[in-house]
Amino acid sequence: MESNVQALPGKWAVPPPVVALVAPDVGMERVARRERVLWPFLFALFCSLLAAAASSYRIDARDATLANLERSGQLKTMSDRQIEDQTKDAERSYVVKTIAVGLVRPPAKLGLICLGLLALSWFVRGRSKGKAVAAVAAVAMVPGAIEDLLLAGAALGRRSIPPQGPPLVPADFASLWAQISGHPLAGPAARLLGGLDIFSLWGAMLAGYGLAVAANLPLRRAMTATIVGWLCVHVLLVAAAGGAGGPGPQGGPHP
Repeated sequence: MESNVQALPGKWAVPPPVVALVAPDVGMERVARRERVLWPFLFALFCSLLAAAASSYRIDARDATLANLERSGQLKTMSDRQIEDQTKDAERSYVVKTIAVGLVRPPAKLGLICLGLLALSWFVRGRSKGKAVAAVAAVAMVPGAIEDLLLAGAALGRRSIPPQGPPLVPADFASLWAQISGHPLAGPAARLLGGLDIFSLWGAMLAGYGLAVAANLPLRRAMTATIVGWLCVHVLLVAAAGGAGGPGPQGGPHP
């Protein structure tokens, strides 16, 4: 399949990861053949930390702290100073946890995607190359990085956000269905679709195109294996989380 995406005149050309976002067949082939990991990974790391920093900057845990104290019956016996200290402790804990997750999530995600693609390649009898698989995995993280950019913009666009609240960027399929149809889902369908989001699906599709080249597989077989693997992983995550699908204010991890 040919693409209209061409190199620009002169020495500069559109980077393969950028090409992959609009022409995944051409872009992911270039990504797998060039075997470059660093820049897509650094972009994902930067966006993850940016989203974490933006949400930490806008965090306001006062309402959540008051609600917790009221449920535990401690609110009536505490002074304003004690409530303020509890609020600051909750916000400090949130910031530390959020920044830590933002820092650790990208390398952990890169490693897990690499292992998943190698396992898929073995399962469908492909002949994968380690560097090519790593490059494909790094670019498959770019859609999640784009979501992090949107999350950072959404967080900075608000005066404050609670520690636990509705997603700033409703990208899961349950939220999308509710917005399109005007009728929120309920029950198992809401839990299942709440654990699936458009950005991770986008990343899985990029990984499928890349796996076809990195493991020397027919595109249909590589794409089918990748999408089925993506579905299985997310269903298991939803089941392990007790059905609590849907990302939090920071979007949550994207396996």
